[in-house]
Amino acid sequence: MKTLEQKLQELVDKQEIYELLCRYCRGCDRLDKELILSCFHPGAIDIHLGRKCGLHRGTIEEYLEKEFEGWKRFAGSQHHIMNHLCDVAGDVAVAETYQFSFYWAHPGDDPSVNFLNSNRYIDRFERRADGVWRIARREFYRNFTRRETRPFVFPSAQNEWPQGSQDRNDPCYRTPL
Repeated sequence: MKTLEQKLQELVDKQEIYELLCRYCRGCDRLDKELILSCFHPGAIDIHLGRKCGLHRGTIEEYLEKEFEGWKRFAGSQHHIMNHLCDVAGDVAVAETYQFSFYWAHPGDDPSVNFLNSNRYIDRFERRADGVWRIARREFYRNFTRRETRPFVFPSAQNEWPQGSQDRNDPCYRTPL
């Protein structure tokens, strides 16, 4: 039976891993390559489906080299973490995480560019000498893709909706705690 201290440490570890996944999603949506890479150990293995490289089997750095610029063709994206089941054993953890991602075209572009993906990540996390959890290996699984044929309604000066941005000018970067 685990002690209270062991249970608390496991909860802290799981929360740190969950927040790492949220930072990864922020990096994807804000097109922040540095933030994405900070979620992985250097040279981490990433088995991932990409538009340009098909099924990628290599490092996260290689994957981003092939795919990152292509993400800029979209007006925006949102990555959402759904069910997340994580097992921790010391400085190693494995998790299955369901994820939805939305991508949409610029106003006036072909709306068939808009789509929703349902995905799963099977990740191995490691906490190495620096004491920080990062992804050491990721396997990406696509459950389905749904194309949208109608244009989305976007924030604009006319409808007075607040507007975000796909870079470090987004409000999430200037909101201090």
